[in-house]
Amino acid sequence: MTSEVLVDTPTLLLDRPVAFGPTPAYAELRAVAPAMRVLTPAGEPAWAVVDAATARQVLSDERFLMTPPGSPDTGSLHSDGPSHARLRRLVARAFTPRAVEGLRPWVAQHAADLVEDLERRGPGSDFVATVARPLPLGVTEHMLGIRVADRRKFHHWTDAVSGLTAGATGSDAERAWEEFAGFLGGVIAEKRAEPGEDLLCHLIAVRDTDDGRLDDRELLTTVLALVAGGYLTVANALSIGIVKIVAAGGLAGLDEPGAAARAAEEVVRLQIGLSGEAFPRWAREEVQLAGVTIAAGEQVLVRLEAANHDPARFVDPERFDRDRDPNPHVGFGHGPHHCIGASLARIELAAALAALARRLSGLALACPPEEVPWTGNPLDDGPASLPVTW
Repeated sequence: MTSEVLVDTPTLLLDRPVAFGPTPAYAELRAVAPAMRVLTPAGEPAWAVVDAATARQVLSDERFLMTPPGSPDTGSLHSDGPSHARLRRLVARAFTPRAVEGLRPWVAQHAADLVEDLERRGPGSDFVATVARPLPLGVTEHMLGIRVADRRKFHHWTDAVSGLTAGATGSDAERAWEEFAGFLGGVIAEKRAEPGEDLLCHLIAVRDTDDGRLDDRELLTTVLALVAGGYLTVANALSIGIVKIVAAGGLAGLDEPGAAARAAEEVVRLQIGLSGEAFPRWAREEVQLAGVTIAAGEQVLVRLEAANHDPARFVDPERFDRDRDPNPHVGFGHGPHHCIGASLARIELAAALAALARRLSGLALACPPEEVPWTGNPLDDGPASLPVTW
């Protein structure tokens, strides 16, 4: 059952007049209602949620599913119900705060090395290629205990399966996915034979009295999701964040205690919408939401960008405030599908910002922001390159 769609129903994606700026139309929609009828880019009817309180409500309500009602259970981190809860519990046992916190010194050194390399290359160097992408890929390799002889191929696989490779077709991405899965399958087999202390070995070994353990398919899809998702989240956040930090006054002082961590939270708050939104939800049953009736089977699009610019939740929400505290954004999602790698992403972003502040506090863009090329990735867009100077 689908309720009536009016002739003047807005169509997503909404206009963004300034490449690194917000979508002004969300404020206009929020002034009308927290939830309203929209059309998707494909012309399909949906509901858009554009305020912070309703966004959190939908993301934490089990009546809103990640997959359309009646869809087969994929048994992945993007599924629903008991199978998702079981998988998440098992993965979380290997992704403990202690394990992630133990990575902090290595991440800090890796970030410092990349910033040193950027400085060595000199003004005009590409920040995306030199720092933003190598940082999360290096952390992922270290965390999972992956040793890649051909790093260029590894980067190609990750780019392709994330939809970032220039000119990539569906077959290109599918072939890269198969190659990547084959490579990781071999690594998993080796680690089963000779266990170590890295996260991948913990994922292989983890078990629970009630939940059993990850089977081969679950293990492979989980690792692929962690690699692809963690890569895009950090690379795009860091690239977009540098542009916003430079525009807001620069990096000076972000090496002081706590400053980089606070700035990283603000980067994530204002990154969302530019580089990624929440996956669609579908109503499992009829739901009363913010004064409207969502029929069973209808699609709901929680707009994290709109929620993160809600003046009811944030003072002066359009302003980049690197010392904003508290910062109750939903940039990593909310509820049962909250990003499982959020704590690691925070460590990576803060480490990079602190390293840049120490060594290149005068960092600036080497071109106008409107000239920065974007990848065009429909799921998680971000700068394809970012020339910088100092």
